Amino acid sequence: MRFSSVVFAGALLARTAFSFQSGSSAHSISRMTALRSTAATEEAVAAPKSFVGSKLNDLDIAKEALAKFYDDIEGVTIEPTTGGVNNIVQYITLPSGERELLRIYNNGCDSMRVQWEHDILKQLNTFDLSFGVPKFLETKEGTTMVRLSNGADACMCELIPGGLPKLTAVEDIGRASGELNTALTKVDIQTSRCNVAPYWKMWDVHHAVTRESFEEEMNGPHFDEVRETADRMLKETLDIVDRCEGKYQSLPIQLIHGDLHYDNVLVDEGKVTALLDFEFAAFDWRAMELAICLSKYAGEEPDAMPYFVDFITGFAKTGKLTKEEAEAVPDLINLRILSNIVYFVGRHQAQEDNISSVTTRIQNYEKRVKWVNENSDAIVKCIVDEMGL
Repeated sequence: MRFSSVVFAGALLARTAFSFQSGSSAHSISRMTALRSTAATEEAVAAPKSFVGSKLNDLDIAKEALAKFYDDIEGVTIEPTTGGVNNIVQYITLPSGERELLRIYNNGCDSMRVQWEHDILKQLNTFDLSFGVPKFLETKEGTTMVRLSNGADACMCELIPGGLPKLTAVEDIGRASGELNTALTKVDIQTSRCNVAPYWKMWDVHHAVTRESFEEEMNGPHFDEVRETADRMLKETLDIVDRCEGKYQSLPIQLIHGDLHYDNVLVDEGKVTALLDFEFAAFDWRAMELAICLSKYAGEEPDAMPYFVDFITGFAKTGKLTKEEAEAVPDLINLRILSNIVYFVGRHQAQEDNISSVTTRIQNYEKRVKWVNENSDAIVKCIVDEMGL
């Protein structure tokens, strides 16, 4: 699965802040002398080399990362962002008041994927887009990513203004998403460099998971408390994989964002200011982008359809699908939702995450899949009508 791991919104600060103190200048950061919370360091435990987590439990790693960008590391405050389950993302405030973003990847030490994301964004930053995308800062050596002593990669980004939209600004998010879908066709990058699997290759969604290990895990004791839901979702997953592998192989393929939903969007006064988190960009079915976007709204109470209509209306202004693609979208939405289950099982098997990441969400996933199945005809009709297919 591709799950939100970056929040750039300046307003979404958690309370705990780590501060590096000194009388030095803005880019002067050297040793940690003060913490607002000493408990964080006292309770931190050493993680396996491939495991980073989504919370900052090792302040030395943060200091090590910052030292790659600045000569000293005193006087800097580190504050966690809200949300994010894949990577560590922290707000960085320099003594000058300038604010940036530190990201430490928890992706199994996959530097190829990090470089892939950075190269795509380097090109997108040269395009005339109506919204911003992450812009990575250079290290002292002139690169945009560094390998840390625990095996993880780290980078820093400029802070983009805006806040998370949740269920607001839906039509404009659709418009921006269609614009990005069109713009990504102009990114010049070798397909052979992509090591992110397309969604229809479900058993490649995470390096640790196979069809056999997934079935074994879903039938195992970790899911006993949600047994009926787990059994239904296992069947839905196997069915959607078989259907997509055979039915949709003629759909157009292009570079897509791969994780575009409202938790990876910033808005200000109802307008999109940024689309974020390109870590899972991949060559996949073009229609998959719209399906991913819509999947987050599926099952919203009291009625998700108005969100679908607004989003599709916006997307149709700047993006385009064929009728065959439109008819595939309900299945592709469910492919995306169910891939979350497979992905989190893989992360558990790789000891990158706790199984609770999926057991606590699986009933919500079932609710969304059921809603899509019940409303598939209306979803297709809306796309066909808005795009004039």
